[in-house]
Amino acid sequence: MKPLNKKILLAVFFALGASAAALFLYLGGTVTIIADGKKINARSRNVPVGELIKSYGISFSSSDIVSPPPGAPAPRHGNISVVRVTERTDNVTETLPFIMRWSKQYTKNLRPAELQKGTQRIRIKLVKTVFHDGKLASSETVRERTTVKTVYRLALLNEDGTWQCLYDLSKSIKIKMIATAYYPGDPLAWGDGKTTYLGEKMQRGIVAVDPRVIPLKTRVFVSDYGYGWAGDTGSVIKRKRIDLGVNNREEEKDYMHVPVTVYILEKAESW
Repeated sequence: MKPLNKKILLAVFFALGASAAALFLYLGGTVTIIADGKKINARSRNVPVGELIKSYGISFSSSDIVSPPPGAPAPRHGNISVVRVTERTDNVTETLPFIMRWSKQYTKNLRPAELQKGTQRIRIKLVKTVFHDGKLASSETVRERTTVKTVYRLALLNEDGTWQCLYDLSKSIKIKMIATAYYPGDPLAWGDGKTTYLGEKMQRGIVAVDPRVIPLKTRVFVSDYGYGWAGDTGSVIKRKRIDLGVNNREEEKDYMHVPVTVYILEKAESW
């Protein structure tokens, strides 16, 4: 028997190799499954993508993004990715710029102040946020509404008219009180009537209070009077009574036993 020709042997070898490769491709290949920050080298089979990745202990929900899709045939090579999709809805509140309707300045007291009336708008939005593998993918406003309310504010002014601090009177504690008044040198005032209980010079804007109701060194705003600082007390100034510092006896007459609203601003070492 003659030995086989080398060319025939090579042809047979290549034919067998091609057949083995075809069989390998039919039965499966190697793919990389990327999920949850991990990469898994998996042996591909003639099954759907979803079945293949589940066989490696990887679950997914209907909201997750699987590529190729779970029902598609598993690829023979390349990647299969699973992106985790989560959603969140939040109420987001935005305070829109204050719109001033009118203002009134008080310049006679310890320091200039400005009472402001205006409109405050609050926008409330329901926002839906989508995350892919924990990273922001999209954000949209599902619905929104705007509330409008009238707000009174008090601005304490510097000498050049700029604002030093601002108080929202709607958020301040307010007390209904009965006002009286006293002036520098008032014979009914404590001591010589020129120096307050705290040792300050008696002047318009200093107010005498019952410290059990309004602590000393408290900034206040008094309706129809203006800005004040609790720097004095008095033997007859008890409970919900406030004694307003004015300039003279004539001015005192305007505040004798007058009902007022007192807004508590904050405690401060100086006015």
